[in-house]
Amino acid sequence: METLRSSVTPDGQRVFLVFDEDKSQYRLATRWIWLAGFDSVWDACDAFEALEMMEGDLRASSKEIKTEIARIPRHHFGFLRNKATRISHLVTCAEKRINGLRPLSCGSKGSVTKWIPV
Repeated sequence: METLRSSVTPDGQRVFLVFDEDKSQYRLATRWIWLAGFDSVWDACDAFEALEMMEGDLRASSKEIKTEIARIPRHHFGFLRNKATRISHLVTCAEKRINGLRPLSCGSKGSVTKWIPV
């Protein structure tokens, strides 16, 4: 295992981005638990940056971040994918999911997202 990045969340929890050579997977972790695994280094880095901005239960936050990464792929953001726009979007959507809202795509091509209570 190789630690690629480490940081501290606003409430003082240490988070790590680790490459697991045995499974060829990038993983998010704290000192005590594995949070999520990704096949793509880009998705793992985006999830790590979003996770280091969140507070509270990191296990729930990482689950919702992973769900949002699967729902809206990187290419959706076009030239903004390497900017803070995607990270901000991941944090916002994960917080909405944690607060009990679910996305509903609407519009002619599903380009509008409405958040509804569960």
